[in-house]
Amino acid sequence: MTNNIIMEVKMSKESVKIIPLGGQAEMGKSMYCIEVNEKIFIIDAGFRFPEVSKLGVDIIIPSFDFLKENEDRVVAVIITHGHDDVMAALPYLLETIDVPIYAPALTADLIEQMLKRYKKQNNLKLNYNITRVKRNDSIIISDIPVEFFPVTHSIPGSVGVAIWSENGYIVYSGEFIIDFGAPEGFRCDIQKMMEIGKKGVLALLCESSYSKNSGYTSPKHKLTDKLDHIFEDSEGRIIITSYAQNIFRTKEIVELTKKYGRKIVFYGRDKYDSTNSIVRIGQQLKKAVIEIPKEIIAFSTDIGKKNVDDNLVVLLSGTPQRIYHDILDIIDGGDESLKLNENDTFIVASPVIPGTEKIANKAINELYKTDANIHVLKNKELCSMHASQEDIKVIIQIFKPKYFIPIKGEYQHFISNLDIARSMEIAFENVGIIDNGEILTFIDGKLQDYRDTIEVEDVMIDGIGVGDVGDKVIDDRIQLSNDGVVVIGVTIDSQSRDIIANTDVQTRGFVYLRDSEYIIKGIIEISEKCVAEMKNNPKLEAIEVRQTIKDKVNKYISKETGKKPVVLPIIIEV
Repeated sequence: MTNNIIMEVKMSKESVKIIPLGGQAEMGKSMYCIEVNEKIFIIDAGFRFPEVSKLGVDIIIPSFDFLKENEDRVVAVIITHGHDDVMAALPYLLETIDVPIYAPALTADLIEQMLKRYKKQNNLKLNYNITRVKRNDSIIISDIPVEFFPVTHSIPGSVGVAIWSENGYIVYSGEFIIDFGAPEGFRCDIQKMMEIGKKGVLALLCESSYSKNSGYTSPKHKLTDKLDHIFEDSEGRIIITSYAQNIFRTKEIVELTKKYGRKIVFYGRDKYDSTNSIVRIGQQLKKAVIEIPKEIIAFSTDIGKKNVDDNLVVLLSGTPQRIYHDILDIIDGGDESLKLNENDTFIVASPVIPGTEKIANKAINELYKTDANIHVLKNKELCSMHASQEDIKVIIQIFKPKYFIPIKGEYQHFISNLDIARSMEIAFENVGIIDNGEILTFIDGKLQDYRDTIEVEDVMIDGIGVGDVGDKVIDDRIQLSNDGVVVIGVTIDSQSRDIIANTDVQTRGFVYLRDSEYIIKGIIEISEKCVAEMKNNPKLEAIEVRQTIKDKVNKYISKETGKKPVVLPIIIEV
């Protein structure tokens, strides 16, 4: 009897778990699970761009294995804003589990467009349910109160999220800055944050990517002051690049266009470009997301027209990778509408993000070879709208959390965020730095000393392939790019197993054959000796011989050249 009572007491204790599946010690791919009494809330589901070494990989998304195994406990996925690093893994997630989506209105519209496009491109039937929430909503999901609060970020409608537990809210900051002068749609709601803080906050999950930057991010994020004099001095056409999902920056460019009596062309070359999408969404809702006077809007057909062209601002928008490919295409003359000339002023206002360094560098170098007047705004000159040190201090002061958990950033950013938390008198032992797959567990509001872990691996997307590109494939691609490939073709009689044709050796990216004939002869000799063993040993399978050829040829080539090409032996039985 006593034991049963003890068991009941133990079972009644509240358990809260925080489980990052992506976003920790990396830039992008945000995905966090907050578990309250066995109910799992997913907050954000994004991708990141691959490192240069991940040859051929388009994007990287989190692993959903944990969510698949616990699908019956997943009650919601909440998307905080309309950026790819927090929402673009959703299509893949929804193919894996059935879960309702909650998002602010604009974010929900962008999600809907993305999912429709994904279904069409992949010829899929993808069922989903999106609930649109107000930015300062208070709702109940699976009997658990969930609060939303507006934050200031580079796209309108951005929110943070607070999930209630008996021992206080678990607050997810979202991506934010403190800017009390932000325009409507971008404005934060300090009052709502303070209300949440007064009710009690158990843990604050706070973004970290800019935590090494001193002061406030505002006004260093603003483009206007950096471009005003360029707009004033430019006599010809202005072409400016800006990431499609940075709508705050789009708004600034619109205002500058208006100020200097110019007309703007929204030149997102991808019809699914977010700038174009947001303009379309505004038209559908008959309520503009950002105010763009009709009289300043021009069209791609106006580019090149006399008496019009020199007065245009061409906003070249797109994704971080697409935008630099578009620049190169324009320079190479591959764009039928837009050709650069010496009167053009070209402004690169799309700072390089991790994973795009190579293509961005190439595009910028090629730009400087043109006759256009080039202005490149570097990362240090143009801050992204993420929280710097004083922004973080403000949000800590508002929420007054018992525990502080740095999220979204590299490890160095977490350490910097830890220092900020300690300066705000949060105890060292109350700061939880975790990696993807690590689990922070709170029992009755107290952080436990142990750290459970789950296995999480990056899932690489290559074209339409999901997860079928692993480290071995990447290693092969690197090997191919470094040392090339050797293909060996040996033709044998299927009955007698005699070699009945000249052994063929083809190479790509390996050696210049004319200067290395002895190597080719050596490869042929080794291959034919290995194949001859098949005649002497009838039980010997072709697959075994191919492996022997591969091993011996690799060893020979490495000794003779120091290279390690991919060796592909082929035995053709006729």
